[in-house]
Amino acid sequence: MSSVQRNSRFNESRIREIQARQYGLVSSAQWLVEGCSSPALTRAVQRGELARVFPGVYRSTLIAPFLRQTALAAVLWAGDNAVASHSTAARLYGFDTPHERLHVWVPPTRAPKSPLVVVHRGVVARSDQRVRDRVPLTSPARTLVDLARVLDEESLEAALEDFLHRGLTTPLAISRCVEARGGTGRAGSNRLRVLLANRGDKALEYKLEVKLWRLFHKASLRPVRQFEVRCGGQRYRLDFAWPILKVAVEGQGFAVHGGRLAHIRDSRRLADLVGAGWRVVPVTWEDVTRDPKRVIARVRSTLLEAAA
Repeated sequence: MSSVQRNSRFNESRIREIQARQYGLVSSAQWLVEGCSSPALTRAVQRGELARVFPGVYRSTLIAPFLRQTALAAVLWAGDNAVASHSTAARLYGFDTPHERLHVWVPPTRAPKSPLVVVHRGVVARSDQRVRDRVPLTSPARTLVDLARVLDEESLEAALEDFLHRGLTTPLAISRCVEARGGTGRAGSNRLRVLLANRGDKALEYKLEVKLWRLFHKASLRPVRQFEVRCGGQRYRLDFAWPILKVAVEGQGFAVHGGRLAHIRDSRRLADLVGAGWRVVPVTWEDVTRDPKRVIARVRSTLLEAAA
């Protein structure tokens, strides 16, 4: 075997190692650094072994595209110190946002353009950067600050509660990031401040709970969130409760609490609560979206009955 053949196999091995770390991706810069030639890259594309994702970024055709891969491809394309951000970072953290174009932050001296990517130019402090599943991205707190500029208020509150519920960040970390990065005039900063100030101590778990909390707040009702109670020999957590009056509001439905078996457990749970003297108002997604006024009327009526 000639030295050229040995070097060629070594180079191919190094490229495969890079692709293994990058979900099948390799940049043209990495390709050249490993001693492979530009004509060899062109031939790999022509043979169908590689497909271009962005200019200068290629993926193995043996691996179908998926979110982490395309997000990392965008970061590689955007260059040094680029990080995935906004809704792309939120999705990488596991929060369901609309599937739109990818978002990245890049240093202010750089201005890459692609119809597939929304490029934000500015400085992202090291303390606001993370690496998740091999993808450089904004921290959870910084992601929420960025989302505050682009999401409607309910979607922003749902993202805030989801991040807090899953322990991705803390109210203190978010507040510090808002003050350090948001400034007094940054779009969305005040909305995020208000949401932090008006939320309860415990994070909400489901989007239905966020809708109910917003509905209660609008109606000037202030229940305790995620209230724990013992009854029937069990410890239960109520979505919303007025403990003195023993009134609770519970989100109901397969989509909310996890399917048929969970629904059966919820029924047993309801029986234990009623047996312990609790008045429970069940609310479905359809109730709160189609007839919110009726939901508030039912809650007010139950509170009045309990207080009588």
